[in-house]
Amino acid sequence: MIEHKSAHSPALLFREVSSGYRGREVLHGVSFTVEEGEFVSLIGPNGCGKSTLLKTAAALIRPSSGSVSLFGSEIRQLKHAERASLVGVVPQKLDSPMSFRVEELVMNGRISAMGLFGRPGPDDEDIVERAMIYTDVLGLKKRFFMELSGGEQQRVALAMVLAQEPRIIMLDESIAHLDINHRQEVLQILMNLNRERRITVVLVSHDLTLSAQISDRLLLLHDGRLAAEGTPAEVLRPELLSRIYNCELQVRKDPWSGNLQVNGDLSLARQRNTLGRRVHVIAGGGSGIELYRRLLLEGYEVSTGVLNRLDSDAEAARALHLDTALEQPFSAVSEASRSEASLLAASADAVVVAEVPFGSGNLVNLSLAVDALRQGKPVFLAAGIADRDYTEGKAAQRQADGLSGEGARIWNSVHELIPLLQQSLQ
Repeated sequence: MIEHKSAHSPALLFREVSSGYRGREVLHGVSFTVEEGEFVSLIGPNGCGKSTLLKTAAALIRPSSGSVSLFGSEIRQLKHAERASLVGVVPQKLDSPMSFRVEELVMNGRISAMGLFGRPGPDDEDIVERAMIYTDVLGLKKRFFMELSGGEQQRVALAMVLAQEPRIIMLDESIAHLDINHRQEVLQILMNLNRERRITVVLVSHDLTLSAQISDRLLLLHDGRLAAEGTPAEVLRPELLSRIYNCELQVRKDPWSGNLQVNGDLSLARQRNTLGRRVHVIAGGGSGIELYRRLLLEGYEVSTGVLNRLDSDAEAARALHLDTALEQPFSAVSEASRSEASLLAASADAVVVAEVPFGSGNLVNLSLAVDALRQGKPVFLAAGIADRDYTEGKAAQRQADGLSGEGARIWNSVHELIPLLQQSLQ
């Protein structure tokens, strides 16, 4: 076993733990340490004990011998509310026995903070909305959980755990049912939380290539015992993996990225550093929520406005703590709020105009894009502005045509926008 010394108690400590079900022992004397702030993947063949280890770590199974500690406290001595404040578990499948709507289920993640009979306050509502935005389930919040697809249910389960705000998140193959787009986004969420908030992550994974790219360390289980632990380079050795998985496996280093790959090319979840770049988004009416989410996931700082208070984009921006220029509800953009937004746009590296409808009240927002272009900043316009132009004489369309003629780029989807931004801000 490799010792990891720290001035603080480790996030998770197993000491000679044996555990199982109804007299059937699955784990046999397992010992390891996960330090606070680490991203650790638990790997190994089917039936090796990965899920049992995670359930034991979360106190869902009582060990038959040995001890498990969370942040220096023996897990069996922690009360339920104390455990809930420390650890959040995203299971393979979340069963909801009652007819919960998505927003109600995610709010359940706040119970340990509110108390069983407590009522959610504004901070709780912000935390829940932020969790739903990050996991792309805000649009599902009024749907009943049991009506959702398996992948949607997994994202709701993750949102509930994010709303819990634990110090360590454990996931039991919880990304297996997600499509490749949402799987990569969920992994980016986890890596951002791990990197920026030092939230410890323990992920059960069958994808060795993926695990190598996202993890600080790997724990390799075999027949209920710890076969190896260490960095991906230390654990992903062909002779060891071929023996454990009982098949011939090759490990090679990708010549371009330097990442280890096992058995060929698999989907990658690439860690991104904070880019140190700011994007100002001109939005409204819900057109900005997806942009905010994706830009934050990509590592950009985001500002937005002018938005009317109570607008869905304004509520999302508040939940995400974005710098926002605001106007009173149902009011035209004033000179004061326009000046505030102008300062935000001036401090940004690029300006993006979302698929926002324009009328006489918010047409002035387009002047922010005009100013940015004249200042030499890249400007990106969502296509189809003619269909969203409710101004007299199609004034928004005329301004957009002028912007396009002066070099503003047109984008048709967020998927198309992200590489355009990256190219312009290199």
